[in-house]
Amino acid sequence: MELDKDYNLIVGLRIREVREVLNMTREQFSEKCDISSSFLSAVESGKKAVTSKTLYKICSSIGISADYLIRGKSKNFETDMVIEMIDSMDSKSKKHAVQILREYIEAVNDLKNPDDNHIIC
Repeated sequence: MELDKDYNLIVGLRIREVREVLNMTREQFSEKCDISSSFLSAVESGKKAVTSKTLYKICSSIGISADYLIRGKSKNFETDMVIEMIDSMDSKSKKHAVQILREYIEAVNDLKNPDDNHIIC
């Protein structure tokens, strides 16, 4: 069925996108997810489909939900991935991560729009 092949390719490309965002080789990613590198290659190219068990392995190994891989819920995967990673943390870690992100964003914004109040030496 042509629709199945298209769907397999779409899911495979999303898995590849996740791997690339994580800056991982196929070997590193497949080892982390406990799947073979050759199977990962076939999935990423749409030649093979992932089972629910394999999908679970991938998602639990890298700390994301299956929603993006299955439905492609957004065009900005990197943002979604950061949100997924933060959501998977315990409450104390989540609080620290959000604080770090806020401080980072404030620092970046300060660099873009320096206040006239800053003294430059």
